Amino acid sequence: MTMLAGAAAVDITPPLPVDVLGFVRRAVAPRLAWEPLLATACVLRTPGTTVVIVAADLAGLTTPIADRIRERIAEAIGCDPANVLLNSSHSHSAPWPGATIKLGGEFDGWTERERRYWESLPDLYASAAVQAAERLVPARVGGGVGRVAGLAVNRRERTADGRTILGWNPDGFIDESVVAIRIDEAGGGPARGGAASPGGIATFVGFGCHPVVLGPELPHVSPDFVGPLRRHLSSTGRPGAVTVFLQGAAGNVLPLEGFFDHHGPEVVFGERLALEAAHAIADLDPRPTTIEGIEYGSVTPISLYRRRPVEDPPAQPLRVARRIVALPLLELPAVGALETELAERHADLAARRARGETRATTNPVKYHVDWLEAMLAAERAGGRPTEVPGEIWAARLGDCAIVGAPGEIFGEIGAAVRAGSPAAVTIFAGYCQGVLGYVPTPEEYPYGGYEPAVSHRGYGLPAPFSPDVAGIIRETSLSLLRELFADEG
Repeated sequence: MTMLAGAAAVDITPPLPVDVLGFVRRAVAPRLAWEPLLATACVLRTPGTTVVIVAADLAGLTTPIADRIRERIAEAIGCDPANVLLNSSHSHSAPWPGATIKLGGEFDGWTERERRYWESLPDLYASAAVQAAERLVPARVGGGVGRVAGLAVNRRERTADGRTILGWNPDGFIDESVVAIRIDEAGGGPARGGAASPGGIATFVGFGCHPVVLGPELPHVSPDFVGPLRRHLSSTGRPGAVTVFLQGAAGNVLPLEGFFDHHGPEVVFGERLALEAAHAIADLDPRPTTIEGIEYGSVTPISLYRRRPVEDPPAQPLRVARRIVALPLLELPAVGALETELAERHADLAARRARGETRATTNPVKYHVDWLEAMLAAERAGGRPTEVPGEIWAARLGDCAIVGAPGEIFGEIGAAVRAGSPAAVTIFAGYCQGVLGYVPTPEEYPYGGYEPAVSHRGYGLPAPFSPDVAGIIRETSLSLLRELFADEG
């Protein structure tokens, strides 16, 4: 039952120019990749079970594209596609393959170049998984939790006139936990302190914050703070190990300082996060050890003690569970209201264009026009859905766990899953598989604002998610974790 593990990274930078999504006011498609976008993969295997976890520098994936990627990975390395987790970093300086509504950009509609890039992604992801599978070696897993203060902030700012906008809410909930899971060679490497030091295979890092240190004025493709995080951790904190960043419950979290119009701040952010991830697991040896006494002395007897790896340590379980759940929506707006708003938006857009306004101000209007037209087309084609299916995914890696959910989940929800998890260390990742939309806590709906009232339009949903969805995701996640750890007590 020895666990095997391997990891690899591949470049997934798109051909340029290409529109990157997330900032609706962004008016120019990047023609320069400031640094490459990567897909980082870790493959874990025990007899009868193969798990693949791939994190990529993309704003998100749609469910159809995510399903194609999972199938391609499964074909390439011989595993169950249900055992594949895909996480997107949600960098707003990266593409969003298959997005229903184009959130800003230079080009109207999807270009042929963009569509070709979408079609290339299953093979690129599969290549990362194949290379990781070729590097499988006996491995051990362990994890730790650190905390980084002053990097991120709850973004649901309350204004004096009673509105909720995106900004700073220092009184709002913020999860500053940095969760790290290290996967090391079981056999050990160079000597350290009398015991063989395990060689690093991969480091999973979970943290929830929108990667928007860089703002829309920078016309570059970039992984934002995730690139510097990976570089620093893989070169300094965990030399030789592939860093796999899993974007967490970032739905209501922004960098404390973000939207910069120059490079540099994202490096400071990423390196600070890397230091805390390394700190969280610096003293951890994933292999069980015992203390061995050694007689030593000269004038006086001295007892020396050394940690020694336990021979034939117990196997670490590798298990996966998932569940497809129905995620209900709020009441759909009436068709007449959609038609009225569409006429108003068309008039507004035409007036702006007649005044010669740039895409920085016309894109936000077109965002609503595109959604309204899509909703009316869906109604004519047979009706709009009142719920959407979503996948909750969980894996057990020894005494650690990773949970994946398909949305921009509020931080309180991810923290509640981690707090209730039976695992010693749990990473909660949003933005997994197909990213479906924002999931606020029920308490935030009365305050309105972007996430509970407007954001669904960018996802092509006919209405926001119901407040019940937060509880569905939380309870389903915990149910899966209890299932995976059922033999623990």
